[in-house]
Amino acid sequence: MSECFLHLPSYRCLMSMMSVYRVDDNIIKIRSTGRKNMADTQNIQVAIPLPEKKRKFVQAGCICMMLSVAMYGLVFATLTSPILESVNAMGYVGLFSIFSALGLSIMTPIGGKLGDLIGRRNIVVIPGIICAVCGIAFAFVRSLVPLMILRFLISLAQGAFTAAPYIITGLINERKKVPKAMGMLATSIAVGGFGGSILAGVLTDMGMLKAAIIMPAIPLIAGVMFIGFNLPNQKNEGSVSLDIPGIITLVIALCGILLSLNFGSSMGFAHPAIITGFVIGVIALILFVKIENKTNEPLIPMYLFKNKKYTVLLVIGFICYFYQNAMNVYAPVGALQVMKASASLTGALQMPRTILTIILPTIAGVWVGKKTANAWKAMVVGTVFVAIPMLMMAFTTPSTSIILYFAALTITGIAESFRAVSITPSAQSALEPHDMGVGTSLVNFANSLAQTISAAVFAVAYNACTESDPTNTTLIKNGVNAVFVVAAVVTVAGFILVVTVIRPLMDEK
Repeated sequence: MSECFLHLPSYRCLMSMMSVYRVDDNIIKIRSTGRKNMADTQNIQVAIPLPEKKRKFVQAGCICMMLSVAMYGLVFATLTSPILESVNAMGYVGLFSIFSALGLSIMTPIGGKLGDLIGRRNIVVIPGIICAVCGIAFAFVRSLVPLMILRFLISLAQGAFTAAPYIITGLINERKKVPKAMGMLATSIAVGGFGGSILAGVLTDMGMLKAAIIMPAIPLIAGVMFIGFNLPNQKNEGSVSLDIPGIITLVIALCGILLSLNFGSSMGFAHPAIITGFVIGVIALILFVKIENKTNEPLIPMYLFKNKKYTVLLVIGFICYFYQNAMNVYAPVGALQVMKASASLTGALQMPRTILTIILPTIAGVWVGKKTANAWKAMVVGTVFVAIPMLMMAFTTPSTSIILYFAALTITGIAESFRAVSITPSAQSALEPHDMGVGTSLVNFANSLAQTISAAVFAVAYNACTESDPTNTTLIKNGVNAVFVVAAVVTVAGFILVVTVIRPLMDEK
């Protein structure tokens, strides 16, 4: 989930997160031993039995954690312009968004293993404390470099603990109660996302930017305390190993390539430092692939790419999530800096879209389930209904009505709803049962990576237009429009891929 959990509809976030982690054989065991007493029955149904009071506190903690995750995603996206304006650094919008996404991409394939290694409670408490401390410090730092470092640390910490509330919810509740509990988490994502962004906008308009920045830390601290004081620290009973060489090479590859892309737009792509960064990143990427092919427990199992249908679906998933950074970061920039809309109104931009993505996925899911061919048709909707609003916003001017942005983002909610019930389930259907967990995790990683890479690509487009004067409204307008054009072009490419490649593959018997 990734940044799924930051910017995505609650349904997809719920479904993908539930399948990220590996369920060990010893978690839930059904024994046919005849009569069972109450304690035995509870142990069958609940992996971590808790007294009712403690269970409710832990469940409340999980809800608070997801509220905070959603807030850190959309609140910080809404506040990107005010934050950077406060340090006279509007030229670093792209870099800020890269650091926001980079930590999540790094931790997405690692977080589950860390939970197995240090325990389900500690994977919430330790990164949660780090995230809260960095989030509060963020409000009081007024220098660009520390802000960037803190934003990166926040995203790293979030990436470590974001899957944990879903895992914990599945472990502490009876099986029959899990769907309801998961639904509460999904609702908290929606409420935290659009509710938090609206409240952040109101606080900013009132001159309380620091309070708006600190706000996501409040439910996070509550969640850490509820879980920390009431949940035993269950660890994986088997041996757990981290692919340290894979992690190191992945980090170097991502940082080398993405940062070179960002700074190349201002320094020139022929600059020795930029060329060096690219070379280091590419070498690290090659080494990463070699390491993953040899290690026993790889972060990314390379053999899955031999499955053509699955690989193509990974690509379409990547493309379908590519635009998210444009919508979440540059739409607020366009509203605030070009149209001069209030922070309150800008914070409300995501509300209609979010409401739609709560309601529509269920309807779309029923339709997709009726016929196999409906899956690729849903992907068509998922691309066309992104390309259209991106093109709508690609002509932003100071006279553009904010209503156009509301309409455009609402349309993306239709795309997200159909995408949620088509891409990941289709990718899962292309896998063998024993590859389901790791394969779904890789889908989530590809989606997260799309948002990280798109942040760098959009930064290049934006910086190329605003480099001479990052505060000039006309140049900001050009930069925002360039971002939306790139997002539209990539999405159209996704549509073509769905029609020409995915459709025939999914029509195969």
